[in-house]
Amino acid sequence: MATKNTEEKNLPDTDQVLMNEDDMLKGVLEAADFKKDPENRKLIQIKRRGKLLFQFHVRPLEENELNSCRKRATKYIPNPQNRHLRIEADTDYVKLRSIKIYMATVDEERKKLWDNPRLCEKFNTIEGFEVIDKVLMAGEKDQICDVIDDISGYNESLEETAKNLSMPEENLIS
Repeated sequence: MATKNTEEKNLPDTDQVLMNEDDMLKGVLEAADFKKDPENRKLIQIKRRGKLLFQFHVRPLEENELNSCRKRATKYIPNPQNRHLRIEADTDYVKLRSIKIYMATVDEERKKLWDNPRLCEKFNTIEGFEVIDKVLMAGEKDQICDVIDDISGYNESLEETAKNLSMPEENLIS
């Protein structure tokens, strides 16, 4: 009987449970807003020969956005087993990286930069991600994709994520 009373004394009271639940819900809602949080954006500066050419911000991508990027960059063919179904044939990784950068660029900057009608006309492109292919070098695209992966939660251990380590303010692409 003494152990039961000891266990009851260690249990939190109802007010503490409700307070913790409210804090937890607040935290969950804050975590769900990661795409809009300016703290999660990273500045990308494109520099060549020591000269800053242009800059833009990228934001984290949701898993379904990354999946959408992959689907857009993948060719599909009819399934030989069942002609009504399609199967993946080939993924264009150059296109995938460009679409990923395009999708991660914050909306207001994407419109001014990648979707700029003058640039599309100059480069004879239809879609904004095609401008990225014309403007960024392969190594630059690779580094930017690494930054996007980092802020999207990849390349971090669960412990690092839990500690909410801060990343450098700027990510320079030289």
